[in-house]
Amino acid sequence: MSARVGLIVTGQCEKKGLGHSLARVFPEVQFELLDRVESFTSADVRETPSSSEPGTTLDKFAASIVAAVEEEPPDLVVAIDDLELVNAPHPELVVSRVRDAVHAHLARHSWTSEATRVKVTQRVRERCSFHLLAPMVEAYFFAEPAALVRAGASRPSGVDAAAIDLEAFVTDDPGFLNHPFARHKQNPKQKSWAIPMPDRARHPKHYLRFLCDPMNPYTDRYVETKGGAEALRELDWARVFANRERVRLARSLFEDISERLGMPHPFPGTGHPAMASFKTARVLRNL
Repeated sequence: MSARVGLIVTGQCEKKGLGHSLARVFPEVQFELLDRVESFTSADVRETPSSSEPGTTLDKFAASIVAAVEEEPPDLVVAIDDLELVNAPHPELVVSRVRDAVHAHLARHSWTSEATRVKVTQRVRERCSFHLLAPMVEAYFFAEPAALVRAGASRPSGVDAAAIDLEAFVTDDPGFLNHPFARHKQNPKQKSWAIPMPDRARHPKHYLRFLCDPMNPYTDRYVETKGGAEALRELDWARVFANRERVRLARSLFEDISERLGMPHPFPGTGHPAMASFKTARVLRNL
């Protein structure tokens, strides 16, 4: 019987495409979607309620991880969220908040018995992990021009993936950066890539939306569940990981799967230390 890896995701693109994408790298593994939950990283984690407060988005995220191993657990459960630009300066804090949230949920959960609490807590420690895609999944599409086409891009990207770390995405495309800001509230059909926002140059999803229809900001042809999912499903991860010292957060995901299932790492290189503390982890496999 093949190994089973359960995925908990927050994005529609990942819901539709990540399992297939990972299975292309690990063909002997069965990947299955366990849940799609609300992202907790859209706001700065420094300003959101703490994990000690039940019912928060972060608490629900933690609860979904624990629930995944209460009955007939897969060999590995991976919960994944986008880091987002607002949290890009402090991925370690995001990781810490997740670890604390899972610990708090385990502590206050209503267990049927002490034996069950011990069993599930151990399963979480051995079989569950958390990973970040940075700043969001669309950043990795820029490693492969064909992925951008699958996503719906109608013009070539101005990003040189060999010159930057895609997890520190930035573009200097003047057509995108110099387009006048629109007053979104006065025109509800205006698409998001053209509205005022900080760090426009660092937002891969908005740039991809621009590439999908650069001449008409009122028509957004990038749809996560269609073009985004197709780009992700067939993504050439070898190109994403071409530089062994870059893309450390995503590389840690592949390291985690390989380590847990006893397989060779398909893309060896430098992982992110915040996401790969397998020997010192206290709550989840890697945290």
